[in-house]
Order: sequence, then C-alpha cells, then structure tokens
Amino acid sequence: MKKPREWIVVLATVLMATGCARQSAPWVAEHVSTTAGFDVPECALVGDGVVYVSNIERLPGEYWSDDSKGYVSVLNPEGGIETKRWVESHPSAVLHGPKGMCLSGKYIYFTDNSRLMRCTLEGGLPEVVADGFGKANDLVENGGSVWVSDILHGKVFCIAPDGSQREIHAPEGINGITFFKGKMFGVSWSLHEIYELDPTGKNAPQAFGLAGHFINLDGIEVLADGTLIISDFMGNKVSTVSPDRSSVRTLVEITSPADIGLNRAEGLLYIPHFMEDKLSVYRLRQIR
Repeated sequence: MKKPREWIVVLATVLMATGCARQSAPWVAEHVSTTAGFDVPECALVGDGVVYVSNIERLPGEYWSDDSKGYVSVLNPEGGIETKRWVESHPSAVLHGPKGMCLSGKYIYFTDNSRLMRCTLEGGLPEVVADGFGKANDLVENGGSVWVSDILHGKVFCIAPDGSQREIHAPEGINGITFFKGKMFGVSWSLHEIYELDPTGKNAPQAFGLAGHFINLDGIEVLADGTLIISDFMGNKVSTVSPDRSSVRTLVEITSPADIGLNRAEGLLYIPHFMEDKLSVYRLRQIR
C-alpha cells in the first residue's frame, strides 16, 4: 500500500499528464478603436497618460534609408492623435526612421537606423546617444540601462547610464526585446522563434521551441501572469504564449502588426498596422 506522500506524487503526475494542473486562464482581446493617418507606424510605447507612436514615413521597401523624414506622434490612451508630429526631423537634429522606443528617466529613446537617439519628455530636438549599429531595431529599459537590438548583426547591446556599452549573446534576426521579473526575452524575425536571453551575457539564448507557430516575429510584451504577447508581422496576427510555454493562441488577426505597446495596468494593447498606416487599440481580459 502506498504511503500518503507517494499518493501525492502520483496524483500530481496524473494531473500534469491530463492537463488538469492549474494553468493561467486564456486571454481574449476586445476591439476599442482604430485610428488612421499615420505614416508607416512601427512602434507603440505607453507613457504616463499618453501613447507614443514612431513613424518611419517611407515609400514601400525603403524602411532603412537615411532620408530625414521620420517622426514620433503622441496619442491619448484611447488611440486618438493628440500631436501627429510631436518630434520630427530638423536640419540641426536629423531624424530618419524611428522604430523601437523606450522610456528612461526624463527621456524617451528611439532607434533610428544606425543610431540610438533621445529627447526629453517635453519634446524638442532629438540628440544622438550612440551610433554604429547595423540596423538598430527595438529598445527596452532595465535597471537604468537602455538595451538595443540590432537585427542586421543579430546582436543586443546594453547602453549604461554613463554611456558605456556591452554586448550579450542574441539570435540571428533579433527583433523585439523585453524584460519581465528579472528575465529577458526576445523574438527573431528570421528564425521565427522566441528566446530567453541572458542579460549577463554569459549564456547563449534559449529557444522556446515554438518556431512552427510563426512566420516573422516583431514585437513582444509580457502580461502580469507571465503570458507573452507576440506580434507576427507576416503571419498577420498577434498571439499569446502561456507562461509555461506550452500553448500558443491567436489573440487578434490583424494585418502587418509591428512593435506592440502594452498598458498592463489598464489592460490595453496597442497594435501598429505597419502596412496600413493605422493603429488599433484592444482591451484584454482573461476567460475565467
């Protein structure tokens, strides 16, 4: 006859095998609004009572050219445009094609082809913080440092507050990056995969093993329960990945979703339609 402790082990094993173990409830998205009038919107970033949207403002296929035409818009939380050209290119502070963005201290940072740039939260002229990247794509702030993904060279750089740089291991085609509870995650455009990265730079990226679900990955965010939200640009969908990495669900079917923004406190998801010059807002809720 089994001892009580042995029965507990057996029961736990059965529950896991039959999928009855406690898991995070699935998420659904309810459409709130869609706003047109952008110029190749690439990234949505949630700020304090506002949403920033980077605009590449390019002809099709010229998303990485230095043409001095890019700008950043400011929206209200519902997705309405408050200031279309809040920050834009100026002869003394040229801005080409802003893409990924993040906030750190009194600044908003944005990538601009080969450069990392910033301006104050009051706006004004942008300034160059770092240069020499292949194709600087996404940004995330963590611990006061700004992290930059270079999709061309398959690298991630950490830019410390003092301006010093260091590089960590990253997969080919690294695109969206984010942090959640001390862990770093990223998605690869060319390898169609999600990775856990090591911010110390000691270990190689660890793949989730979910590449079969996606085509070209762009943005990544994490909900409070650990569910990941992934935008699949060429797959024309935004998906959720369960905290245990075992389940992938389509959250929204949408054309060319780029770098998504998340207001975790309000449960609002902001999705730029890269090829359609629009941005959609969705409210997230869990099915209980």
